[in-house]
Amino acid sequence: MKNPVPAKLRFPCVILVLSIYLAICGLAASKTEAAQNFNVKIGVSDGVANGKVSGDGIVFTDAKGLKGSVRNGAAISASGGGISVGGRTLALPVTATAKSGLGWNGVKYRGRLIFIRGAKGFTVVNELDLENYVRGILKMEMGADWPFEALKAQAILARTFAVRNRGRFSKRGYDFDVGENSQVYRGVNSEDPRTDKAVSSTTGLILTWNGEPAEVFYHSDSGGATADVSHVWGSGRPYLLARPEAVNYTSPNSTWQLTLSNAQLTSIFSKMGHNVGSVTALEVAQIDDMGRAVTLKATGDRGAASMKAHDFRMAAGSRVVKSTFFTVTRAGSGQSTAPPQPGATPQVPTPQPAQTPPKPASGPRVDPLIEMIDAGVFTTKEIMEMLMDPSKKEEYLQMGYERMKNKQGSTKAETPKAATPPPVVVPLVQTGNGNFIFNGKGWGHGVGLSQWGAKAMADQGMKCEEILAHYFPGTNIGK
Repeated sequence: MKNPVPAKLRFPCVILVLSIYLAICGLAASKTEAAQNFNVKIGVSDGVANGKVSGDGIVFTDAKGLKGSVRNGAAISASGGGISVGGRTLALPVTATAKSGLGWNGVKYRGRLIFIRGAKGFTVVNELDLENYVRGILKMEMGADWPFEALKAQAILARTFAVRNRGRFSKRGYDFDVGENSQVYRGVNSEDPRTDKAVSSTTGLILTWNGEPAEVFYHSDSGGATADVSHVWGSGRPYLLARPEAVNYTSPNSTWQLTLSNAQLTSIFSKMGHNVGSVTALEVAQIDDMGRAVTLKATGDRGAASMKAHDFRMAAGSRVVKSTFFTVTRAGSGQSTAPPQPGATPQVPTPQPAQTPPKPASGPRVDPLIEMIDAGVFTTKEIMEMLMDPSKKEEYLQMGYERMKNKQGSTKAETPKAATPPPVVVPLVQTGNGNFIFNGKGWGHGVGLSQWGAKAMADQGMKCEEILAHYFPGTNIGK
């Protein structure tokens, strides 16, 4: 998210006849349905050989109905096609329950643990109900001491994401993982009275669009303006558009600077399958209405290539290039590759982890996946899987980059097609063997809710309905 990943809303957000502000922002108060409380499965340890389960009076039940129990936890290891627990071998899948709750390698979980066969060894799955799952997410995605209305908004989004994306990793035997590909989850360890209250006060509430769970994304800091989802992942949504923040604020990543050498850029582009050789120039070829980079053009001594700014960020590392809201300057020249960018000057809080939520469907017009498919990087089966589950785009991109590392021959330059608004072509920066300086704003992909922006709105007295109305105009909150 992810997706993802900058790497976090709910109930007494009772939908009253909201103010003119809400009407303008477009958060409709029409009927929607609340999410029913169902069980979800979380892969907490995938393909491991051993570990330790904790809890008082744990009961294990294996695939053959055999039962065993331990008083104070036990070491578990892979054994043949099963697991070894206290000297006994149990056939997978094995279910573990305990009245006092369970733990795995020091992390406590509600619900039960299920041990299933993994790609290597075994995989540990935590099965629990939706509301308790959200309790284990919220503090990991947003500071527990942040304004309560922002926490409620984050809780609604966390629940919405779970409802919409259930079964995301079904081929691995679970719905979600514990990292930024889903939502960061740490079970009981991350529960807190304030975040628990935000969850319980919004029980069952989700964000919907046309009666269906909305596709929701969130990130740490937009840098002053959010991004259009179509510029990031290629699939447009009328409620995921580029728009300025409602309130000015500052965060630890309101501004940042990064220097990348010619060699580093050459390596990044090569990883993406763009073998331009030694980089001699870099150009921000297109920006959006808010000034955020959309496409880049790299020129080297072997050729040129165009790419999406988001794809470049992911290839370089989302914690290296913190956002696509940047300009590029030749070291010592003061010359930028993009005009000054509009947007709010990003009010004061506590740092929280960046979120890279899930990845949406299908590729943009300038899409490295298309080149990879044309180049025969993927098998027919993999291509079909992409079509069936486009949310795994980033997973396949990384796979493709790895496979193309040793691929010989130059990659033809991509020519981005005109978007709306038309591409903004800016001066090329000639660097020779020098460095490129990136001056940026914000942290994360920029799509959907900005957590620091939500905090700033809540600090100004705005309700969770108003926060969601701003970031997802035209959607509904359901109970």
